[in-house]
Amino acid sequence: MTALPQVQPLDDNELDRLDTFLMCPRTPDATMDVEMLDGFLVALTVGPEAVPEEEWLPAIFDNQPPEFSDQVEADDIMGLIRRHAAVIADAYSAKNRNRATEEPLYYPLILQDEGLDEKWQETVGAYWAAGFQAGVGARLDAWSELMDADETFVESVFKIAALHDDGTDNAEDEDTGIEPLDTIGKREQRLAELPWLVEDIMYTWLDKQFGQVEQVVNTEPKVGRNDPCPCGSGKKFKKCHGA
Repeated sequence: MTALPQVQPLDDNELDRLDTFLMCPRTPDATMDVEMLDGFLVALTVGPEAVPEEEWLPAIFDNQPPEFSDQVEADDIMGLIRRHAAVIADAYSAKNRNRATEEPLYYPLILQDEGLDEKWQETVGAYWAAGFQAGVGARLDAWSELMDADETFVESVFKIAALHDDGTDNAEDEDTGIEPLDTIGKREQRLAELPWLVEDIMYTWLDKQFGQVEQVVNTEPKVGRNDPCPCGSGKKFKKCHGA
């Protein structure tokens, strides 16, 4: 049997081209940027059920049609979005869940705003978390039901949601018990945990749907954003797979 070709991740130029269009004046004001899109697609992928494209694709543009210059541009942008969705789906697929590795299945796409905003580190990851929350909202009843029944699951969800907060509340949230990310160090640590939090959420859903699912347990120390990337590139994690 011939193996199916692996989905090719978007390269830097393609991500830039996609993000430029998503943020251009020809798209609705509430259109997701590429980081928020990544969080949105991840939540849909690891969530309780498959969400059809005809539902999630318009949601990227706030359910309003963008203005394409021509059909070529439309095909290009929609193709990039669909390919990125396929990359994420492939990353969390059964064949990859069964591989023996200490690396996470997928590294969330977190944008770096160095040089654009001197305080970017105080909110890094916020847009990704907002996208993830939007994905949760696509099937909110199912997520809420499981959150009511599973304390570990709700903790993982709230830890991701905390990235969307600005950290100005220095008190621990009375409802969730999740410490606010009111320092850059705390935010960086949460971002280092993010791939594993997503996997915990995914396996909880799989357990609910199919019974106990074997999970590859990471026994290595979690990678900090300023540590060398485990892929061996020599770059810092935040500049490589953490970017």
